[in-house]
This record gives sequence, C-alpha cells and structure tokens, in this order.
Amino acid sequence: MRIITTNSVDPLLWDTFINNHPFSSIYHHPFWLNVLENTYGYRPFYHLIINDAGNYQAAVVSALVSSPFTGKRMVSLPFSDMCDPLVETEEQLRALMTAVDKTRKRLHGRFSEFRFFQGVSCLNFKETDNEYCVHRLSLDRPLEQIFRSFHKNCVQRAVKKAAREGVDVIQGHRPYDLKAFYRLHLMTRKKHGVPVQPLRFFRNLWNAFYPQNMATLLLAKFHGKVIASVIILWHNKTGYYKFGASDDAFQKQRANQLLMWEAIQIAHRKGYAMFDFGRTSVANAGLDEYKSRWGTEKIPMAYFQLPPSKKAGMLVETSPIHHHLKKIMTSVPTCINRIGGELFYGHLG
Repeated sequence: MRIITTNSVDPLLWDTFINNHPFSSIYHHPFWLNVLENTYGYRPFYHLIINDAGNYQAAVVSALVSSPFTGKRMVSLPFSDMCDPLVETEEQLRALMTAVDKTRKRLHGRFSEFRFFQGVSCLNFKETDNEYCVHRLSLDRPLEQIFRSFHKNCVQRAVKKAAREGVDVIQGHRPYDLKAFYRLHLMTRKKHGVPVQPLRFFRNLWNAFYPQNMATLLLAKFHGKVIASVIILWHNKTGYYKFGASDDAFQKQRANQLLMWEAIQIAHRKGYAMFDFGRTSVANAGLDEYKSRWGTEKIPMAYFQLPPSKKAGMLVETSPIHHHLKKIMTSVPTCINRIGGELFYGHLG
C-alpha cells in the first residue's frame, strides 16, 4: 500500500472505484472535475491510497483556488456541495488529509478545506464546523406515498394548482433551451443578491453530462413562455437538484413546485434511491423550511479547515461583507451582475 498525489488518474480504475464506493457523489465524477477545470482553470489533485494490486483503495480529490480576493487555498472541492473522502477507515482519512495539506503547503495555500457529508458520520470524525446541511428525499416508496409526504398546502396544493393553471413541463434538448434557463438564472440570482455563474459554466456542464444521460433540463411553460427551469444531475442512483431559476412575475402559477415534482417522478421512474435537494446554509431559515416541506431528511454537513483558519468574509454567508455584497448585487443592472460573474465567480470556489 502506498500514498501518491497526482493530477490525473486511470479513467477505468477511477470509474470503477467511485461507482462502487458508498461515499461517492456526482462531485467525484470526472465530468464534474473537467467542468471546473475548463471553466475556472482549477486543476484537480488526486490524493490516492493504492493497494498492492495497483487498485485505488482510498482517495481525496482537491483543487487549488488562487485568488487575491479570497486567498489561496486547497478545497475539496470548489463549487461542490460535498466531496467526501472516499475512505474506509479513520486511519486512511487522516493519512489522506495529511497528503492534501502537504500539497497545500508546497503551493503556499493558507489552509485546506474538506467538505464532509456521509463519511464524517460513519467515521465519527468530530473536528468539524456545521455551516451547512443537505436535504434528501428517499424514493423507496410508491409515488403516491411520496406525494402524500409533502406539505399539504405549500407543496401538494401548489403542484395541483400549477397543473390547473395550464403550466406545461418539457425537457430541454437544444442550445436555446439552455439560454432560456440562463435568462431566468440571471433574474433569480439578482433577486437573491448572489453572484452569477458565467454562461460558459453551464455550456461546459451541459456538454459534459447531457450526452451521457447524466443531466436533465426541465422547462416550465405558461402560455408558451418559459417561466421556470431546473437542472438535475444523475449519478449512482441519486438525482441531484443542482440549479433552479424562475420568473418572479409568474410566482402564483407555482411552476417551481411542479418542476420539482416532475424531477422527483423522473428519478423514481429511473429506479433511483435518493433525490438530493442540495446544500443549504444553516443561516438560511427560509430555504431550509422550503426543502423540509418536501418530506426530506435534513442531514448536517461538516466543513473543516486544516489548519483551522478564518475564511474571507465574502465566502461566509453570515458575514457583514457578504451582506453588503448582496445589497449591491440586487441593485445593479443584470448586465453588470453577468459581467461580474464572468470576471470574478472563480474566486469564490
């Protein structure tokens, strides 16, 4: 058994490894890593334990984020809700965390950040900070039972109202479908005062995942106009709700709830075991409540810095600078937000 750090892996060995590891997620997939590298220039680092037969026994994936605004740091993994260490024992975990931090020191980063989800609870690793949680919906029941588990007023009736209003849900397949999503994405990010991902990110995402049937773009139409949209990624029997956007002028049509229900039905028809609603900040009570209304289980996440370090204010949702930036982004024109996303989004990984 030996530990190595490398920028590339054997594709077949890696696919076999992540497809069989219980802690793997969409964020360990080579397609996701390629999207991050092609969009933001993040080069992946694979920290591996290799057994005597030459197979991958354990691994941590990270990337260097180098920014004059948010500092230089190793992150496992930028713009990824979670990226569990793919390990079996606490001994493996600590050995690989040490390997990551050794790379961080060599590259003069301030700290290494690890984003635990499943592995942290199984390995009883306690040195963590619970900034975020994940909401997950189990799909191991008939659809009728799943639907009845939703909040009666806020979800069940909303889904039925959208259908009565004449909202149609279609799957997007063409480039202008992605542009329709991005138009709504710009509106939604401005409303919430959060940075805008560059369009090239979504193009890279689509080109990587869609041809392999690992991405679904759903569009909600009302009287022929696209009023809401979601992007779902698929991996290892889990559907990941990754991005959602809508036109607030059509809020009463309840298209968002209908889209989410359609995505859950697709996951169920695929025979998937879980639907992941994505990361939520513990400070965002409204989003937490919304996701809980879908009958989900709320699971704490753990982000851990080695050595323990204070992150740049713009990376912390409860910080004063983050609050001021939100106010700015809600007030400036959408075109300015889009330009800002193109220039600066990569600094936030």
